[in-house]
Amino acid sequence: MKRQNNRLKVLVADGSSHARLVLESILSSSPDLEVIGLASSGDQVLEILRHQKVDVILASVDLRKNAQLLVFKQVFSECPTPIVMLVEKEQLSLDLLEQAIDLGVFGVILKPGPSTRPAYRSIADEIRRKVVAVRESEYFDPKKRLSMLGEEAQIIPQATAKKEFRNVTADTIIVMGASTGGTQAVEQIIRQLDPKLKACVLVAIHLPPKFTHSYSRRLKGMTDLAVVEGRAGMIPMPGKVIIAPGGRNMIVHTVMGNTANLKIGFSENDGTAHDLPSVDQLIMTVAQSGVRRVIGVVLTGMGKDGTAGVLALSQRKGGYVIAQDEASSAIFGMAKSAIDSGNTDKVLPLSEIGQYLNWYVAANSSKSVQLT
Repeated sequence: MKRQNNRLKVLVADGSSHARLVLESILSSSPDLEVIGLASSGDQVLEILRHQKVDVILASVDLRKNAQLLVFKQVFSECPTPIVMLVEKEQLSLDLLEQAIDLGVFGVILKPGPSTRPAYRSIADEIRRKVVAVRESEYFDPKKRLSMLGEEAQIIPQATAKKEFRNVTADTIIVMGASTGGTQAVEQIIRQLDPKLKACVLVAIHLPPKFTHSYSRRLKGMTDLAVVEGRAGMIPMPGKVIIAPGGRNMIVHTVMGNTANLKIGFSENDGTAHDLPSVDQLIMTVAQSGVRRVIGVVLTGMGKDGTAGVLALSQRKGGYVIAQDEASSAIFGMAKSAIDSGNTDKVLPLSEIGQYLNWYVAANSSKSVQLT
């Protein structure tokens, strides 16, 4: 029984019912693996992930609704789970490989012909080996992921072999904190943010449980950035806005000991009721990470939440703090406390914060502008 409990739980996703059954049979023959679900489309994949614990997904790249790897992007956004990707040799290109690695795809398996009914049993050992390997590897280490591609990487022209693949976690993370008047303030900033912003935005507003779900949905209609409510295990990737759930203290954790790789988590220390979600806790955990740049934005609100966080930012390389000015604040408490601490770098009216963030992130990313 203990052996069964230690099995990796695998979800098989392929548009062909024959392929799903063959892959299930191959995986089930391993004492280390347990197939807990079969999916024929992206919608089914996400539905299973929302209701069952899945350790690894074995998925065909041509899964229905997976154009531009949309299904894989949704998986890593909503229910981060390692993916071993099945792809035809003719489909595998440098662009697809880059997208897969950037997303966090763990490994690639070339489908053995014919294309209409791949002979998966001829590579059964490889399929089992690569799925089982998820347990032993540092899943978010790009070098480890690339090494798992094996022969598949050999078909990419040698001229591209030296290309440096980017980290899954954003190089720049913006943390916004607010209380009274904060929902409207964040909305105004989000509307101004560049849809191609090379940063992840984490937002903590003092709100009760359940409210932030509808608030996140409302923000989605205001931007082309991906807006989601925070869930444990979610990766702070570029172009994403993650809203801390009301009534819970959202923080970040490092992944596999790599301080530059982060995932969303939650603190058991709830602090005081009026400071949930805690702006301080969120900023401080990001400040203590190895992310290259962290921008703290303290907005309108009562109290002093955020002040300890900006102190942590001021003491780290790559930390920068913006505070909302008094004239545009509904309640000049949190921002005033941060300003009075002497640890803010810029004080701006609300109407200018979004555009300033666009400029600051772009300037640091390109390194073409000397910041003052």
